[in-house]
Amino acid sequence: MKTIVVNELFKSAFSQEKALILRGKIEECLKNEDKIILDFSGISKFTTLFFNFSTGYIISTLGPKKYDEFISVTNLSPLGKSTYESSYKNAVEKYKPNKEVEEKILNIIKNPED
Repeated sequence: MKTIVVNELFKSAFSQEKALILRGKIEECLKNEDKIILDFSGISKFTTLFFNFSTGYIISTLGPKKYDEFISVTNLSPLGKSTYESSYKNAVEKYKPNKEVEEKILNIIKNPED
């Protein structure tokens, strides 16, 4: 298990640039198949943009199930928790397959001559 102490990287979770730094650290750990704890102690400023470009991106590439298996988040302030949860829910929702499109694809596969 690997702990990434976010405040050792930067003091606020506020920008896309900082999100990309965290994303890079997460991706390094995932290459080694390490489970990861993201420790946000000491961080008080958050934006949804930050989480969208860091953890949201990871959710979209791994899928929510694998993300939850490998990554946990700790020591978020109430604002941080609310912001993270909003980004998490959006990423999970975008990851879900569109049922209507899925049905059309299956119909084409089953009936290629139609």
